[in-house]
Amino acid sequence: MSAQLFMRSHYSLLNGLMSIDDILFSAKEKGFTSVALTDYRVMHGALDFFLKAPKHDIKPLIGLEIDIEDYRLVLIAKNNEGLKTLHRLSYKLSVHKTVEYADFINNQADLIIIAPSEDGPFEAAIYQKNLSHINMKMLELKLKMDNFYIGITHQEAKFFQGMNVHLSNIAKRHDIESLALNKTFYKDVTDHHAFRALRAIDTQKLMSDTSLTFAPDRNFLDVKQLYELYEKEWIDKANSLANECNIDLLALKTDLPNYINSRDVPNETFLTNLSMAGIEKRLDGNVSKVYIDRLNYELDVINSMGFTNYFLIVYDVIRFAKQKGINVGPGRGSSAGSLIAYSLGITDVDPIEYKLMFERFLNPERATMPDIDIDFPDDRRDEVVEYAISKYGNDHVAHIVAFGTLRGRQSFRDCGRILNISIYKINNASKLINPNGLEDTYKKNKRFSVMINSDKQLKECFELALKIEGTPRHITQHAAGIVASSKKLLDVAPIVAIDPTINATQYDMTHLESIGLIKIDFLGLRNLSIIDRISKVIRQTEPDFQIHKIPLDDMKTFELIGKGETIGIFQLESSGMKSLLKKMNPSRFLDIVDTIALYRPGPMENIPQYLENRKNPQKIDYYHDDLKEITLDTFGILVYQEQIMAVAQKFAGFTLAKADILRRAMSSKDAEILQSLEVEFKEGAISKGYTEKLATFIFKLIFKFANYGFNKSHSVAYGLVAYQLSYLKANYSEFFYTELLNSVIGDEHRTKMYIDECQRLGVKLEVPGLNTSAVVYEIHENLIRMPLTIIKGISKNISEVIVNDRIENGIYKSFVNAVVRLTSLKINLKQLEALIDAGTFDIFGLNRNTMRSNLDEVLLYANLITIQDTNNNTIFNYALVSEPQIEILDHLAKDSLKFEFEALGMYLSDYPTKSFRTKYKTTSLYHLVPQYAAYRVIVKIDRIREHLAKDGRTMAFLQISDETGSMDAVMFNNVYEHFRGKIELDDIALIKGQVKEEGSIIIKDFHIFET
Repeated sequence: MSAQLFMRSHYSLLNGLMSIDDILFSAKEKGFTSVALTDYRVMHGALDFFLKAPKHDIKPLIGLEIDIEDYRLVLIAKNNEGLKTLHRLSYKLSVHKTVEYADFINNQADLIIIAPSEDGPFEAAIYQKNLSHINMKMLELKLKMDNFYIGITHQEAKFFQGMNVHLSNIAKRHDIESLALNKTFYKDVTDHHAFRALRAIDTQKLMSDTSLTFAPDRNFLDVKQLYELYEKEWIDKANSLANECNIDLLALKTDLPNYINSRDVPNETFLTNLSMAGIEKRLDGNVSKVYIDRLNYELDVINSMGFTNYFLIVYDVIRFAKQKGINVGPGRGSSAGSLIAYSLGITDVDPIEYKLMFERFLNPERATMPDIDIDFPDDRRDEVVEYAISKYGNDHVAHIVAFGTLRGRQSFRDCGRILNISIYKINNASKLINPNGLEDTYKKNKRFSVMINSDKQLKECFELALKIEGTPRHITQHAAGIVASSKKLLDVAPIVAIDPTINATQYDMTHLESIGLIKIDFLGLRNLSIIDRISKVIRQTEPDFQIHKIPLDDMKTFELIGKGETIGIFQLESSGMKSLLKKMNPSRFLDIVDTIALYRPGPMENIPQYLENRKNPQKIDYYHDDLKEITLDTFGILVYQEQIMAVAQKFAGFTLAKADILRRAMSSKDAEILQSLEVEFKEGAISKGYTEKLATFIFKLIFKFANYGFNKSHSVAYGLVAYQLSYLKANYSEFFYTELLNSVIGDEHRTKMYIDECQRLGVKLEVPGLNTSAVVYEIHENLIRMPLTIIKGISKNISEVIVNDRIENGIYKSFVNAVVRLTSLKINLKQLEALIDAGTFDIFGLNRNTMRSNLDEVLLYANLITIQDTNNNTIFNYALVSEPQIEILDHLAKDSLKFEFEALGMYLSDYPTKSFRTKYKTTSLYHLVPQYAAYRVIVKIDRIREHLAKDGRTMAFLQISDETGSMDAVMFNNVYEHFRGKIELDDIALIKGQVKEEGSIIIKDFHIFET
């Protein structure tokens, strides 16, 4: 046996470079049979390491490098009790900087405790060659611990070689044994530079900084090299101790907490009774045999597979949310295929009505965990999480860790900083790096590769960044995942305190199921928050309004969707989706469901055929009547995974459980499983009376569509959210836009997009007013009053100060009165200018040019009359000096619009193109659709980007806009050469051009207006 007892992985977070796979492949290659993973302070990699090690014939040991007092120790678990001790220590280290001996001394029999010569309790004395101090420190440790070992490290250095012998001899005199502890931080000798880079990034130092950790010779040695460096007895001791360690992380396995029901009956009985009562309520007592049979079947599967508690816990959480008035999403993913979930109120989709399959969610022939994802309003998700924690205990419920990694661009920028390369150089190169990483960019982007190869500094930066790319940099939490355990979590897995209020499992979601931790996703969905808030406003005048009871055949809603007026609608907002919706012109809810399923990479290929079939149903070739039955709703196209399963059931007699296995095998192209299932499919089809030729054809057909098939359960559930939002937009537009705009305060791009649509559709908006606007958008007499917070430089806090002053001291009566009062509230010159430019002072009857020009004099007046009384209260002494006379200047429309745009990021009072378009009666950008005939449009030039065409001539890409929206424009070289150097940003121009594809116009002629 050959053991390596110290190994850091990259989970030591900028303190190690190797992945778990790197460690195991190297260990096997270098002749080791046993390796201890001893990450610094953390145990993120322990489960992955434990599960993978046997595949490499490596015995996995789990340890931890800890900070204690002013030095470090290495602890290795001898058994599972020792493992639990490491869990507790690692958790404490995430809360505090160090641990204490009292934290583990009572469990020392379950641990191998190693005091290393380097970074350990003797290091200072070793450097001073102070043998008596070493002796004293060893005696001190012996009083604290019955049994520990000296870890001999740093044998590569001659100084340590000599001192390690002294250390070992002193230990012998006290009956303390020594062992070989070769510290390993990275794989190869050449990786030392990359390891130092990680340390530089972590400590915010330059690579040239002499104080930066210097750790050479921390590469992975092979067994032969180990014997050349270390005494045989030290290696033998390490091997012997490794042999004593026997851990089994899977034996720590837990399960879900036991749900305590109120009826004092077995949970299986409780779930059955609850489901039966639920379906009776859902269907108003009209429960047919189809529903009863499906319910009983699902109950049998759930109870027999041991998932009763899972459903009851999810039911309980959702019941709490609904009791608190929290809007729960109608479903997500395959869970909408469960009738039990529908009957319990977990989902709001009837799976029988929409032909959804339970086996797509939970397959009795394939032992996998159920996965119910729940959407909550993003502003109330935390309430639900807090309930789950309070119900089952803080030590039984946790979030799940996730890792932020050094991605390509980030690693390149970090390396540029630590190598002290100019920011200008790094910025120029890094902006070219694509999301697929450094190597992919280098291969595919010639400009980037030339830049790297022609600059020595950038080449060094690139090569260094390539070495550290993908390394975990910091921890964060999984966006939605929560786990709950019947056992205390620290007895099952290591936990990390992400902040004082949030604990997470140190293992990411990859292998949690192997130790019995089932992930439940509590997702925060902004759209549910919007629906929730709109519903509450509606209920003020319509007390019985319930979003879950709206009709699914509202023609006003379908008309809005068919026109592509879906800005702000979940799932339906993109320009491509809007274009598809116009072609679809939906008239039933299932049309929306199909659109969501089709508008994805891959399935998009089926859209033309789907539309053609939908338009001409009499021309559809269904191939066989039995296939027609399955694809009738989708016009002969296999759109859904559930249809693939239905075909396998109908034609081959497969159970739906087996049909789901076939679907998965087809999607993953698992050749071995597919081969046997193809034989079974054909045999089954023939036995049912179909010809072999048809069986072969049908199998090939479903194989072709399996990759494209979408989960119908998910599409129906999310289609319902999209429909609900569309219904609110169509029937309660002012409420809809108010809450939609409130949801994006601070997001200039979305705010502009939504306001543009309001202006285009005639939704009445009131521009920000100093005496009327609040901190958020509000409805006032059938118009939407815009808030002060949309003005650049006017934060929420400043807006609140202005509103509170208005409430306490009355409205602002004049321009001078407003400036005096606002100045006393610490509103500065730039903020006052922004308030003027945004139009909030227009109520005072002065034009903006006049107010801007007189502002300095009014500020001087304000400073003179504003004084503090003896109680430090602000008072205004108007008798001190006369109010300044306002000099009236001409209104400068162009300048006012320019300043308005700077203050708001949009135009509200007017648009530069509007008067021209009215005069010349041209088409608006919003109404441009692909056609052969040319359009005449009047636009503002927002962006100009030149491009060198293949023929060497220059063309241009423009961003253009008018009051109805924006669009891309292309000016080919034959046109651009006449206007090059004449076009400028903000020009107003008349364009004659052709729209060949939606969202872009090809400019044929161009006229710039004088403004």
